[in-house]
Amino acid sequence: MLKQFIGSISKKEKSLQLLYSLIRKQGPVRVKTLSELTGYKHATCARLLDELVKAGLVQDSGVGESSGGRKPLMYVINPDAYYLIGVEITNLYTTVLLLNLNLHILSAEKLKMDSHCTGEYTLDYVSRTVDGLLAQHNIPREKMLGIGVGVIDPIDQEQGVILNPHLFPADGWDQLNIVDYLKQKNQTLVLLENGTNLAALAEYRNNYWKETDNLVFVSSDMGIRCSMIQQGRLVTNQKEMADAFGHMIVDLHGQRCSCGSFGCLQAYSSLPAIRNEVIRRIKRGQLSILKEKVNDVEEIDFFHILEVLEQEDSLCLEVVKEAAYYFGIGLSNLIYLLRPDIVICGGTLVPKPLFYEKTSEIAQKRMMHYPNNSVQINKSTTAYNIVAQGAGCMVLDYFTEEILP
Repeated sequence: MLKQFIGSISKKEKSLQLLYSLIRKQGPVRVKTLSELTGYKHATCARLLDELVKAGLVQDSGVGESSGGRKPLMYVINPDAYYLIGVEITNLYTTVLLLNLNLHILSAEKLKMDSHCTGEYTLDYVSRTVDGLLAQHNIPREKMLGIGVGVIDPIDQEQGVILNPHLFPADGWDQLNIVDYLKQKNQTLVLLENGTNLAALAEYRNNYWKETDNLVFVSSDMGIRCSMIQQGRLVTNQKEMADAFGHMIVDLHGQRCSCGSFGCLQAYSSLPAIRNEVIRRIKRGQLSILKEKVNDVEEIDFFHILEVLEQEDSLCLEVVKEAAYYFGIGLSNLIYLLRPDIVICGGTLVPKPLFYEKTSEIAQKRMMHYPNNSVQINKSTTAYNIVAQGAGCMVLDYFTEEILP
């Protein structure tokens, strides 16, 4: 029935869609509450709910508390009515997730991107992985709602292509229509969106939907990006400016950024900036475990740095601490501008030692000038899978919500 909730639908189907969406958000929820939220009569609401139950889309949660009589029904969506595929494509890894309708990760597979990972090779890997995951969990193809794809780098959604294919370690991404290629291979709905937007969407749906309608997601990886949920809607920008946060000036007379300006946050807190600073310090004679891992200091890559951070390498920790200091300054500026209720910090560095803790400390200190501003700064719950999780969420939203355009 979910697949009927698109295009031109009847008044009744719109009512069923609305009820399903409310149960997804509010569940476990009673008929009485749904009647109040929709304005439908109790009998009408119960009749529509019965249709959703018979279709297998919603079910009793079994958690209703009795006040002396029969225990009331408390409705939730059936997480196994359909399944979702969420994909994230970056120049470091490609991630493929199998999700149920509660966005719980049932299986995850990752491909480390190297010189073999051309565009077609990578998308063929995604298609093979989808086949394997469905077979592994005995899921018929008709129970897969679709494939959502998130790409951190700028994309042309209309053309389905990545705009900076030169950033990938292998050729074959130039003018490759990701959506058409995966549709042809998998014969299913395929949706493409900016990865930072999807990370914000997944965090909102998973953890904060009932708490706030005003949330900001920020991340530090190869680039520094942000995305917003305002009044319960994902704020999208067709001009692909998710990385504009990285070009906020945090030191007017500071280091030169790739954009040509001086003192951008990108020049201090991104992975490339951290790598450059680590190499510079080693060349000046500072000690690091990294010297044991490469023959030439220029061979140091992001994976080396992330590995020794876990080993608490003193040089890398010092560099990351400085990067987090500037990120905290940039974050507090963003909070002043957007005034969100909650800020979520995501990205590769967040699960590693020091970065999130120092960032949060600096931002909160700068916010002390406004003691009544009680903004929460939290870390992403699934930092390495959140974009792919949001990509799966986008597919479900396509059928049930009016969040994405």
